[in-house]
Amino acid sequence: MKSYWTIRILTALLVGTICLSLAVTTVANAQTAFHVSPSGNDNNPGTEKKPFQTIRRARDAVRKINRKRTGRIEVILHDGTYQLDDTLAFDHRDSGADGHNVVYKAAKGAAPVVSGGRAITGWKPDADGRWKAATNIEDFRQLYVNGRRAVRARGDVPANMALHGDVGYMTTDVAMADWKNPGDLEFCFFVVWCHTRCKVKSIRRDGDHAIVTMLQPHFKIARTKQGVQVNLPNRLSPSVHRLLRKKPLADYIENAFELLDEPGEWYLDRSADTLYYIPRPGEDMTTARVIAPNVETLVELRGTLNKPVKNIRFDGITFAHANGLRPSRIGLVDVQANFIHDPERLIPCIDPWVVTPQCENIKSPANVVCHAAHAVRFERCTFTKLGGAGLDLEYGSQDNVISGCHFHDVSGTAIQVGDVLKDDHHPDDPRMIVKNNSVVNNHIHDCCVDYKGGVGIFVGYTDRTTLAYNEIHDLPYSGISVGWGWGMLDAGGGAERYHVPLKYATPTPAANNRVENNHIHRVSKYLQDGGAIYTLGNMPGTIIQGNYFHDNPGIPGGVYLDEGSGFIEITGNVAHDVYRGAHYNNRKQNRIATCNEHDNFFDVRPGDDSPEKAAIQKIVDQAGPTAEYRDILKK
Repeated sequence: MKSYWTIRILTALLVGTICLSLAVTTVANAQTAFHVSPSGNDNNPGTEKKPFQTIRRARDAVRKINRKRTGRIEVILHDGTYQLDDTLAFDHRDSGADGHNVVYKAAKGAAPVVSGGRAITGWKPDADGRWKAATNIEDFRQLYVNGRRAVRARGDVPANMALHGDVGYMTTDVAMADWKNPGDLEFCFFVVWCHTRCKVKSIRRDGDHAIVTMLQPHFKIARTKQGVQVNLPNRLSPSVHRLLRKKPLADYIENAFELLDEPGEWYLDRSADTLYYIPRPGEDMTTARVIAPNVETLVELRGTLNKPVKNIRFDGITFAHANGLRPSRIGLVDVQANFIHDPERLIPCIDPWVVTPQCENIKSPANVVCHAAHAVRFERCTFTKLGGAGLDLEYGSQDNVISGCHFHDVSGTAIQVGDVLKDDHHPDDPRMIVKNNSVVNNHIHDCCVDYKGGVGIFVGYTDRTTLAYNEIHDLPYSGISVGWGWGMLDAGGGAERYHVPLKYATPTPAANNRVENNHIHRVSKYLQDGGAIYTLGNMPGTIIQGNYFHDNPGIPGGVYLDEGSGFIEITGNVAHDVYRGAHYNNRKQNRIATCNEHDNFFDVRPGDDSPEKAAIQKIVDQAGPTAEYRDILKK
């Protein structure tokens, strides 16, 4: 009898174990899906009929089953806005396994928006056509009214402004001494290829003048950094003089209540938690939807070298309404492409200029960041109404793809790939190298709205970055910028005109990058010394081919191989209505001979009678998004 029941128990346990194993195997291999809707509830099971409410809850649900499954997992986002109060973060626990993806995608026909914005309501009429509303957002630099970007209050430089020693400025507009919140005021400069913002520290009355004291050390850096400086026209070269065209001490000033005088302008009085706005014609502030950004980093995928975040895909999602507050704290003393000097590391170079050693400048923070990310894909996503750079692939990010995405109304650079720090130009571990990333079939336009020294796509020290079939247009500075260091960080160092405290015997990882079949037009609209495609430093194996660029008013406007550019091939490109199709500025380092420029079609328009008419038209037809992605140009 005892033996009989023992056998029955053992049999039941065995059957149960087999069934459980089969159940786990079925779950593991199934294509699991979780649904999310702004009208859902995070206590729901995440089904289509009972969806979660937040993406964060869906992410946590994915984590619970991630270790048990070997198939694809989908998080389906239904229509609506997913408001974030802090960063939506992913790490290695959120990765897909065995080559399968975890996919965050829009439901069929839906247009989900991941937003770091907050609505500002309760508007009341104020004086002089203004309206006002209370806000508990501590600070922000952008405002959107009915989906349209408003303008921070700005105006002309005050009368009879002159430098006042190394402190700042003095002006006969003595009323400035009575302005509200002078510490929020910014002086803004367009200086050749830079758009610099210097913050005011204080304003005081001195007899019949107002003394404007600027925030240091940033104002001093703006006046003494190598390259181009603010307020030092007598020290600039004759060619730069011509570009400046006798500009005033500053081009405009921004962010004061006293400058609020035009429809579409706004001002945030942080000391009183009050927002002021002058409506544009047709705007009804009793019904207007007013959004201010409240989160700086919307989404961050942060892995490590040992545990990268990988195999995550975002499909059909809009990322919007993010903040970018560093310029509010220290200004933005633009070195180039919205990079700034590190004020803690400045060293003198050629008197009286200063530099950051090894050109290890600090990049503009992005609102969506991939750090040590592998095989992550952004497909047909939109990046808009952002206060920093748009999307960043940095530190050890490899094999990622940005495809079919739309970047517009971004305050800074649209896409940043790689960086310019020690880990980038001479990494101690090859896993740090940013490599094998692709930016293809994207539409990038009307970016660098607030920080006009930015570019469409920035690429630092990277290996095998592919930039192809993108349409890039209507930008204030360059369309694409690849490389860094002005040749100083290459093996053996650069020209003697630069201060190079440490010369490396080994090359940087910058190599094998491809810039192909892009359509770039109406760039360099505000600034000079840039172009459709701009390069710096040695990049063996790099090729620029099949691109079509035109109608770029800035000089030189075409392919610009700036200082240190070497071992680059330029072929099969078409250019017209630019100052120069290909321009070299690397004579100091004698690298022109290493670059191979051949078989390009410069100063020829499509349709012009020429023996190469058919070849030119083929290049033009193949530039920009491929047929399956041409629809993004209509957005």
